[in-house]
Amino acid sequence: MCKTFDGINKLAKKMDSDSIVLWVNHKKISGRLYTCDDGKCLEDIVTLQDATVEDCTHADGCQFREYRWLNIPSSKITGFTFKCCVR
Repeated sequence: MCKTFDGINKLAKKMDSDSIVLWVNHKKISGRLYTCDDGKCLEDIVTLQDATVEDCTHADGCQFREYRWLNIPSSKITGFTFKCCVR
């Protein structure tokens, strides 16, 4: 099991918020973390609900895409924080 996946799920249980910000390569992804309380999560897949992907690598500025559900392999995540920790 991926340490990133374990870390996100362990911290999520202690946080007051389920809103998370992830970085995958040069993309910033934010949304509500789907927790695995029902045991139906796939191992090493982080699932976000109402996710927004921000990609600022384009020459014409940042582009935003919204997804109702987004599954991210935890091995691709380069960083994460919970929105309650962002100023």
